[in-house]
Amino acid sequence: MPTTEDWFDDDIAAMELSYAEKSGLQIYRNYIKSFENRAIRNFRDMLSVEPLDLSHFAKLIEIISEEDLRFLPVIVCGYADDLLKLAFRNALPKDTPGGVEAMLGGYGPLSDLSKRVRMAFAFDVISKELAVEIDSVREVRNRISHDWDLKPAATLLAHPKLAAMFPIEDELIDPETDSDPLPPDTVFRLRLIWLAGRLTYEAAAYQRAKDARLSPIRALYEDGGTAWLTSVSQVCMTATKQLVS
Repeated sequence: MPTTEDWFDDDIAAMELSYAEKSGLQIYRNYIKSFENRAIRNFRDMLSVEPLDLSHFAKLIEIISEEDLRFLPVIVCGYADDLLKLAFRNALPKDTPGGVEAMLGGYGPLSDLSKRVRMAFAFDVISKELAVEIDSVREVRNRISHDWDLKPAATLLAHPKLAAMFPIEDELIDPETDSDPLPPDTVFRLRLIWLAGRLTYEAAAYQRAKDARLSPIRALYEDGGTAWLTSVSQVCMTATKQLVS
């Protein structure tokens, strides 16, 4: 039979506290969660009535799907550079001394992609794992742009930074119905598409969630996420089906 403590969360149940103390702590936690859940619903309702412009992202997907693999890190980094500028414009105080644009251009502290990625990671402008993934592509881009001998695509795909990217294809392809492994070039294109999709989403919405005093990861991704996430995912899935068909 259930005990009177079954309603406690596991960590609270394990505490060396009296029943009354555990009850008070659990009630307080449930109270906070209830308010946060309502705030998340309100935030998602607000986003659902605002359009998210995906025209540039759709154009990028076309390029990723068709362009020579060796140029893709350069192209995706150019897109990431623009999106990180947007993310910082959303995050930086408008009354920053000298102006926000001065920080992003010239000799400012956010004047290039490398600095933007590092500062985005350090100050929670986008999610940390996304910043790490972008930085991996950036490192490969730098290697390509400084190499006079254009390497074969297979050499590029073998780069350890690219090989370590999140294997989104494992989440998309059912091994029971698709027994043949995807070609490495298709895998690379898929990873870049979904990486760019996530950046498109977070550049527009991550700071919005923080401004609403919400956990961005919870507000943007948990339990199906927002209408904006659905829109981005649909574009990514359409491109995925075209690539693997």
